[in-house]
Amino acid sequence: MIELSEAISLIERAAAPLPPRRMPLLEACGRVLAAGIVSDVDSPPWDRAMMDGFAVRSEDFSAGAQEVVELDVAVDLAAGDVTTLEIARGTCARIMTGAPIPAGADAVVPVESAVDGTARVHAGGRVRLRDERFRAGQHIARQGAAFRRGQDVLTDGMMLGSAEIGLAAEAGATHVLVPPRVRVAILSTGSELVPPAATPAFGQTRNSNGPMIAAAVHLLGAEPIPLGIAADRPEAIRAAVAQGLAADVLVLSGGVSAGDLDLVPEIFRLCGVEKIFHKVRLKPGKPVWFGILQRENAAPTLVFGLPGNPASSLVCFELFARPAIAILAGQARESWHLPRRPARLTGPAKAAADRPVFLPCRLATSDDGLVATPLPWSGSSDLLGLAGAAGLIALPAGGQRYEAGEEVEVVLR
Repeated sequence: MIELSEAISLIERAAAPLPPRRMPLLEACGRVLAAGIVSDVDSPPWDRAMMDGFAVRSEDFSAGAQEVVELDVAVDLAAGDVTTLEIARGTCARIMTGAPIPAGADAVVPVESAVDGTARVHAGGRVRLRDERFRAGQHIARQGAAFRRGQDVLTDGMMLGSAEIGLAAEAGATHVLVPPRVRVAILSTGSELVPPAATPAFGQTRNSNGPMIAAAVHLLGAEPIPLGIAADRPEAIRAAVAQGLAADVLVLSGGVSAGDLDLVPEIFRLCGVEKIFHKVRLKPGKPVWFGILQRENAAPTLVFGLPGNPASSLVCFELFARPAIAILAGQARESWHLPRRPARLTGPAKAAADRPVFLPCRLATSDDGLVATPLPWSGSSDLLGLAGAAGLIALPAGGQRYEAGEEVEVVLR
């Protein structure tokens, strides 16, 4: 049996960031770029209208801003329309926002500047325009004004939010290189387990660990891969473990203690998983197991055997699997573990004699800082007490009784 701090240190040394993976653009939303994106087009790709109106030659407006200019409308251009017609002097094009500026035109007069009821004139008619603020080049987005072909539009380390996804799409990126979404296979063992949808018969219990661990994985931004339930038979567990070892992480619950049907450690050995540690001085969660499978042409698979009791399983996941998944995902060290804070107790709490203990609590703030209220909890199989907990009171070994008002350390969930 090893100390909690040593177990955590061994996991941190064993885990390493996974190499970046290329994935479809939308699937990468919310992730950080591992390589920049270079545009394959200019933006805008051509000169285009920024307003609905009339594309004109500025020389036709040289008489002065107060003068009404009468022009023949030579063509109608909606967004997406193109024309080979050149706008000659004395003519214009009726143009919609986003349409390419036709040859010969060098400004757009807004439709609101049409006078004498000519705002609705189309090709073949004459429009009368007065633009008191007219200037050459107005209301035109010039080709490449935003960025040029070959330009870095997004750089590595940038987070892909909605605007960045849009920019990447405009630049022609359909796939991007990002730190991977860690794939976590989840297996529950036990012949007594039935799916949550089933009504348990006498001697059976619903599989709460599978959905619980899958939810914890999802909340970390990783990809849960549920493998369901394996009965307490070597061949069933070994087949499911072999499947789970193809993932980046395998999290198995149950079968890691010292009973006759605790088959998992031996099956891990037979599957080639190297044991790093088994059993940690911890309550709840003492039987926890950790190992590594080295794979050819792939990153190693990290393997966690968690206790079968639900509360123990979740506490061990948060203490051990959480930092491993964070490291694999390339996250900063400060985000590997749940935060810890000092808090004052509102009621008594009892430490275990031989190992650190984690007790569920409610948390609130006061003028003196954080306060922790211990919750009723019947032990490692009690999820009801854990479900209402905002944190865990972390008490060192020694059997000390802590009274209301004393300061303790809490782990924030």
